[in-house]
Amino acid sequence: MTKVNPNQPATKGMLDEAVDAILEGMNNLYTKHDQRFDKVDKRLDKIEGDVYFIKRNVKDIKIELVDIPTKKEFGDLKRKVDTLQV
Repeated sequence: MTKVNPNQPATKGMLDEAVDAILEGMNNLYTKHDQRFDKVDKRLDKIEGDVYFIKRNVKDIKIELVDIPTKKEFGDLKRKVDTLQV
């Protein structure tokens, strides 16, 4: 790095060094955050898979429950059976 004299105007070389340092710092920040985003993406993929299986299980449970009569239907059927037994 070039030594800077505060009374001396900036040269093209000094500006180039400053720009290179800024760009390198920004590149390091982006690289660091990209790795974090990759981890977040992987976790979201796993969660999406889990949600898919949960939705499928809920759908299967709903299908099973369709075969179960409602309380009213059960009561009506019970009255019919009781009537036939007498």
